[in-house]
Amino acid sequence: MPYVLRHESTGEILACIQKNIYRLDYYGIKWWETEEEAEAARPEVLEQLKVPDPHRWQILRVDEHRLKLFNVKLKNNPNLLLRMDNQGTLLVSPHDGMPLTPKNGE
Repeated sequence: MPYVLRHESTGEILACIQKNIYRLDYYGIKWWETEEEAEAARPEVLEQLKVPDPHRWQILRVDEHRLKLFNVKLKNNPNLLLRMDNQGTLLVSPHDGMPLTPKNGE
């Protein structure tokens, strides 16, 4: 099952500009295959993205269908962000800042 990062108070699901298998940029949900991978990568990813309050991002397990739905909702549009409330309802809204881009572009 995929694992993502969710902000504990805003419900935002972490998305950023990434590279696909063809080395093309796309904007989508950052995810990992295992909880261990997510836990190991979390500090570096949040630092690279210059995310405020990195301690407030929690690892969340989601099924593959839900992960695909997250990315469909974002429409590969870095001007959007995705939030999920405690009941699992999704809300897409305009991004109020710059899209998150890793320093090394990956």
